Amino acid sequence: MNENNLDIEIRIIKEAFDETRTIIGYAPEEMIPLNDSFHHGGDLFITDEGELIALEYQMRNFDENELAKYVELAEELYEKNEVSVSIYVLCPNTIKVTAPECVIKSEAIFNIKLACFSPNPAYDALEHMKEKVNKKIKLDEEDLDVLSRIPMMGPKEDRKKLRVECFKIIKQSFEMI
Repeated sequence: MNENNLDIEIRIIKEAFDETRTIIGYAPEEMIPLNDSFHHGGDLFITDEGELIALEYQMRNFDENELAKYVELAEELYEKNEVSVSIYVLCPNTIKVTAPECVIKSEAIFNIKLACFSPNPAYDALEHMKEKVNKKIKLDEEDLDVLSRIPMMGPKEDRKKLRVECFKIIKQSFEMI
């Protein structure tokens, strides 16, 4: 969780997933399950009504196994917190979506939405990192992790160019130290 990215992530949730609820910030740590048996790689937010929204980033094809992973995350969050859970999965439009769109029976109250969009989110993330460095904001570990993933988020034909740009940003960041 990076407070510098909070406004950007909330804007992504509102725009990409047509979210109308008021998001008050990141969910407190005690609401986040520590169970290692499921994957939670994104950020978890809380609404003014206490509901949870997980923003996840999907970089590989979205098949039945990936869908099951997000269902398990939703059920785990619901079981721990007993509040409605929304899992929002953001992905580049270069991935294949083969998981069925279907109703999933569960004791948990949740929904899962997938948003694939173009232009590719790699370019937005790259621009955000450039802005931070240009404003002399020190990049933290999470920012460096994002930079390492940007080339894989982009179209295959742009990966070399994206890598070079990310290396330049990392170099600028280290020069600020």
